[in-house]
Amino acid sequence: MALVFLGVAAAAETLDSLELGAFAPFEAEPQSQDETYPFAMPSHRNGAPQSFPPSEVDHGDCERPARQFYVSSIIGGSFLAVTADDTPSSILTAGGAMGVALDRANGRVRVEIEGRYRDPIEQTYIGFNRQPPRLGTKPDLIGTMQAKAYGGWSVMANLWRDFQLTESLDAYGGGGIGAAGFDTSFQQIDTATPAPIVYRYLTEYAWQLGVGGIWNVNDRVAVDLSYRVFGVGWTITANDLAYGFLRTEVLLSLRIYEPFRGLMR
Repeated sequence: MALVFLGVAAAAETLDSLELGAFAPFEAEPQSQDETYPFAMPSHRNGAPQSFPPSEVDHGDCERPARQFYVSSIIGGSFLAVTADDTPSSILTAGGAMGVALDRANGRVRVEIEGRYRDPIEQTYIGFNRQPPRLGTKPDLIGTMQAKAYGGWSVMANLWRDFQLTESLDAYGGGGIGAAGFDTSFQQIDTATPAPIVYRYLTEYAWQLGVGGIWNVNDRVAVDLSYRVFGVGWTITANDLAYGFLRTEVLLSLRIYEPFRGLMR
């Protein structure tokens, strides 16, 4: 019995000496230099412990998150693939995008939703008879036609793959699908009596393909210059070219990662 009591007493002393602070909930509090760098070396002078000097770079803060939300502003020129002499060489397009960037090997994958507006388009061209010509005959001309498209909008779901070239420069490629809408009009303008104007609101499937370059100003700001081909419908038709729905575009974007980070603190 005496041995049992001695064993219980020794166990009680052992429990009292255990450090249970490691199991308490962690609270982020300011730490002193000694607490931040607990590893010590004996000093050659007095035998007192001496802490390692603090590092100048906190590598934990420099690592960007594996997933980042971002917003982008977009502005640029939209060029018609086929233009007449009196058609502007380019029109303005502007809009924005929001998405998520996912870290991958040697770069990122970006998934985003983009919305843009395009200035009005006016095309004048030679119209042809829509009926297929008989074998061995030429299509019949029906005069000079004028087509207009205005109020153009597009909403796209895009997927881009970024490839890191240097610490500050990336290149990327990808594309997107979505929908686009335009108010359109169609009229023959070379008749003595004014021909009636045919109006139609057009909503179509839309697609785009693009490549670009990115300058990462810092871990939260990036400037993006891209070249894209934008089209509507499942095929490229003569009407798409006449109305200017097939376009090449040069776009400049300013992208901000984690734009609400300061508000969440």
